[in-house]
Amino acid sequence: MALWRVEQAAEYLGIRPKTLYEWVRLGRVPYRKIGFNVRFDPQELERWTESQSRGSDHADAGAPPPASTGSETLSRLAVDASVALRRLEKDVGASLSFLQRRKLLDLAEKLEQAATGRDS
Repeated sequence: MALWRVEQAAEYLGIRPKTLYEWVRLGRVPYRKIGFNVRFDPQELERWTESQSRGSDHADAGAPPPASTGSETLSRLAVDASVALRRLEKDVGASLSFLQRRKLLDLAEKLEQAATGRDS
């Protein structure tokens, strides 16, 4: 079994190696630790990516569409995304630069404005 290095796995996933290291730290992706080295089993990564892409689409197959309209759904998603961005800024803000924190908060504000129909 040939294990991938971080660079190979990141390329397969279409992300930067730095992001993959963060996912390893958070336990979001399957990996192996060999001494100080992080390695990835290609089959495990393939199964993991398939499980990530399934989401709720397959679970709800054949279910009736939600009662809310498209704009209500988008508004709810915008509010949820805004809350998630604000929590992210609060949780990891100390490790971000001022500009990164500002971008997170600006995006959260824009999402809130979009959800309530206010113009920026």
